[in-house]
Amino acid sequence: MQKICENKKCYGCGACCTVCPKDAISLKENETTGHLRPVIDQGKCVDCGLCSKHCPANSEYKYKDNTVTYAAYRTDPEKQNGSSSGGVAAAFYELAIDKNWAIVGTIMDSNFKARMELSCDKQHIEQFKGSKYVQAYPVDALNQVKSVLKEGKNVLFIGTPCECEAARSIAMDNAERLLTVDLICHGVPSYKVLRDYIKWVEVKKKSKIQKISFRSSWGEEMILNDGKKNVWHRRMCWDPYLEAFNSGIINSDACFECPFAHEKRCSDLTIGDFWGIGSEAPFHKPDRKVSVIGVNSERGSRFLQECTSLVLEERNWNEAVSGNSQLQGPLKKSNQYSLFWETYCKSGMDAALKATVYEKVTKRYHKEYPIIWMKNIIKACFHK
Repeated sequence: MQKICENKKCYGCGACCTVCPKDAISLKENETTGHLRPVIDQGKCVDCGLCSKHCPANSEYKYKDNTVTYAAYRTDPEKQNGSSSGGVAAAFYELAIDKNWAIVGTIMDSNFKARMELSCDKQHIEQFKGSKYVQAYPVDALNQVKSVLKEGKNVLFIGTPCECEAARSIAMDNAERLLTVDLICHGVPSYKVLRDYIKWVEVKKKSKIQKISFRSSWGEEMILNDGKKNVWHRRMCWDPYLEAFNSGIINSDACFECPFAHEKRCSDLTIGDFWGIGSEAPFHKPDRKVSVIGVNSERGSRFLQECTSLVLEERNWNEAVSGNSQLQGPLKKSNQYSLFWETYCKSGMDAALKATVYEKVTKRYHKEYPIIWMKNIIKACFHK
């Protein structure tokens, strides 16, 4: 087999690795961007064609119409701690474990590598919490999903839409035991870029980063901690990595043509931030974040109705679509995309950032941060 799919359409989802009967395919970092791509060992390959057949990039997608939409958050505020939004994914995981299902989510290890994992233990839910704005390694988890489904166990799989499509593809005759929940996704940068970005911050701050977070109670923020204190804390519009991610500079090529960035979805349930809630009808927002849940199948509806640890308020799907660009179409590639990668490959991260986003975000930071700092001081004084 010479080619599984067009390179620019490859999601790096790992389905090809999982279905290969000869273990001839592995995911490796692309030399330029670092995104995961399949590499075929021609000495092992027998040209059976299963990889191409099960590749999500070659699939005809089975889009589903939304049947009902909810605003959602945890009934217990403390259980929402650590979640990126309303705590919906964690609530789903808890229910699935109680039902004796296996669960799949994404963790980030001590080297800041993201990978998907399968578990049957509630203790892993804490590791699954929180957004990870980087591509995750999926193959080990997919292999486990395939085995567990064959054994007759149900699996709750929460991931990006292309990861969910990969899970459905490898489930084959056992698909009725797989419940997929897709995240409203903005695309994925590579681990290579995240790793080099962290090194860039370490040089600037003369610190060794031990912890990373992409979200806070405020929203999207890059928070890097040296084990004792935060040495880098920048909001989305102040941080070069998040700015490059949100503006379509460091995302995978496939993200710019994503067939899942659509109001019609392919999974049983869709979850994400409920941006723009209240724009179509009044909403009494609690003093914490709110998620959107889109129900796309009868099986998804039945599962959700069992989830009593969530407060659910029915809303209109159009409200969610109008507030979230990733439900309207894929992210557009930045006109600085080529400049970033050409500079990065030739001269490294510092030069690539300075050639593209660094000046813009730095100006914003120096202009906006003092104002916010002063507002917080005043607010703290009034609350004493």
